[in-house]
Order: sequence, then C-alpha cells, then structure tokens
Amino acid sequence: MAVTAAAAAALPLTITQPASAAVGACYSGVDSGTTDWAWGSCTGVTGSSHWRLHVSCTWGDTQYSSWFYGSGRTDLECPWPETVRATQVDIIY
Repeated sequence: MAVTAAAAAALPLTITQPASAAVGACYSGVDSGTTDWAWGSCTGVTGSSHWRLHVSCTWGDTQYSSWFYGSGRTDLECPWPETVRATQVDIIY
C-alpha cells in the first residue's frame, strides 16, 4: 500500500509563476525496485525559484533533501526498516 500511495504522488506538478521565477514541471515517486528510496526531479527551474524533495515515511519520519536552484534530480531514503508513504516536491518562487 505504501508503494501505491507514493506512486500516486508521481503526478506532474505544473504551477503558474511570475516571469522572474519559473519551474517547468516537477515529479516525485518511489525508486524502481525499492520501497525505502524516493526520487524527485524538476525541469525549467530559473531565477530565484528553488525546490526540494519531501518524503513521508511509514512510522512518521519525514525526510527533506537540500534546496536546489535549477533543474535536477535527487533521491532520499527512509530510515530502515521504514518505507516511503508519500512524496512531494516543495517549491519556493
């Protein structure tokens, strides 16, 4: 069930933003073949916009990546023996 909930969170997130900052599209989900690793990626990130991966784990732990300025991809792991419950990308313009 944790994989299903996290996989559902892999939908694209497209947001309208001012011309001085931009984020094209962001996605997140569970790494293929695992239940404890999550991934996040954004494209078209410009200006002052920045983003990070936000992962909720099964026992209530929350993991955050560093903030990223620019397009890219990152991975996070839930502490063993927890699994990924949900993923999302946090964006600041």
